[in-house]
Amino acid sequence: MFPRKYKNKWRFGQRYKDPLTDKWRTATVIADRNTRVTRHEAQIALDKKINAKLASITGEHNKYHQMTLGKLYSTYWNEKKDSWRLNSRRTYRNSYKIFFQHFDQEAKLSNLTSLMLTNHFDNMISEVQKKQKNKSYKGSCNIRSISGLKIYYARVSMMFNYAVRKQFIKESPFKNVHIAWPKGNHRSLIEQKYLDEDELTILLNYFRKVQPDFADMFEWQYLTGMRFGEAASLYLKDIDLKEKLVHVNGTLLYDNGPKQNYIKQDVPKTDSSFREIALSDRAIEIYQQHAKGKKRNDFLFTDKDGCPYSVQHANNCLNSFRKKYDFGKIITTHTFRHTHVSKLAELGVPLYVIQHNVGHSNSKITRDVYLHVTKKAQQELRNKLNKM
Repeated sequence: MFPRKYKNKWRFGQRYKDPLTDKWRTATVIADRNTRVTRHEAQIALDKKINAKLASITGEHNKYHQMTLGKLYSTYWNEKKDSWRLNSRRTYRNSYKIFFQHFDQEAKLSNLTSLMLTNHFDNMISEVQKKQKNKSYKGSCNIRSISGLKIYYARVSMMFNYAVRKQFIKESPFKNVHIAWPKGNHRSLIEQKYLDEDELTILLNYFRKVQPDFADMFEWQYLTGMRFGEAASLYLKDIDLKEKLVHVNGTLLYDNGPKQNYIKQDVPKTDSSFREIALSDRAIEIYQQHAKGKKRNDFLFTDKDGCPYSVQHANNCLNSFRKKYDFGKIITTHTFRHTHVSKLAELGVPLYVIQHNVGHSNSKITRDVYLHVTKKAQQELRNKLNKM
């Protein structure tokens, strides 16, 4: 480092080699004085400036062992966030928020071991199992299901895979993390994801009495396979009565706060979610009932103030229903999509048609429900044939 007088101040400079051209460059900083303290501060600032410049050229940092988990997260987030849809961005942020409730952001990235992560996920599994056995158990984990925990695991591991790709670390600590995921009864788990005809009737009749709008929205989901956010974001102009089609072209997003804090995102959850769905006569009846007195650019499903409903509000109402009618099943707004899949499978509709309706190019849950229902139908047919 060398100092030079610059007007009424001092300029401190340091030379470094450009890795692309092999030419020597100079980085400089300005200080008021040339003292031992200011020289020390200038050296720190120059090192930081040169390292940042080299990193912008090579994609590498000189001192990876100094990178913290917080720095990794901010680097990863700033690069990736714009490639995620708004809704996905919110759920990713929630996952990383949970992670940093257990790991200090000042912790060194290179100090995180596979054993630490293994113990972390083993503890999380234990917490989730306690919640499933005792509904009143709070615990320190915001995740309530093993499937939710697997999603959390995938998102955190993605951040560390990014760290390897950017050469922040040589290998991911997840490489040697081996989780003993609980093995449940697969058949019973699949049956928990959809309602049979009697259960659906009970639920819809309940909501017809206490909240008719939600009864119509849940039935609409059942008839079309749409996500709740997709149904909530429908404008009247998105329904083509002549062709008896609904055009799915967006989803509704709510920010925290007043119910007026919503936006229609002009893309659904995934690219395959852009689709047209055939409407049944009953679906058209629901449309006509909610379209009365509205204009083409108005939302189809709204409350008395003209605001669309949020998925959080809908799921809270479904939780209240579950306290009165316990079918032993998972009941959320997604349940009606799975029930749509199960009904079409029962009617013999091909899987690819069902996947189109629900907006899934490839979904394990959709396939599992479809295969479960079709196998069940084949077994019932076999039993009937044995009685002939």
